[in-house]
Amino acid sequence: MPWRVVELDAKEWGVTMAAERRAPAAHWKLVLSFRQRDGGTRPVWTEYPLSAISRASLLQQAEQIPNERLTAVLADLLR
Repeated sequence: MPWRVVELDAKEWGVTMAAERRAPAAHWKLVLSFRQRDGGTRPVWTEYPLSAISRASLLQQAEQIPNERLTAVLADLLR
């Protein structure tokens, strides 16, 4: 189940988030996946410019991202 749902060009996209930390980095980074709700395309992945020292803190910050910003990120990815 998606974390959020956004609409772009009359199509619904499910947004899934993940926290990723690569060794030896100390910070967790936010990664987003966008998938069309009708299953028409493969998911589009991107790293979102947000990081935190703890996974919990990162996910808490991610909750503050407005849907309009997620839609703008998706639009940039599809260009």
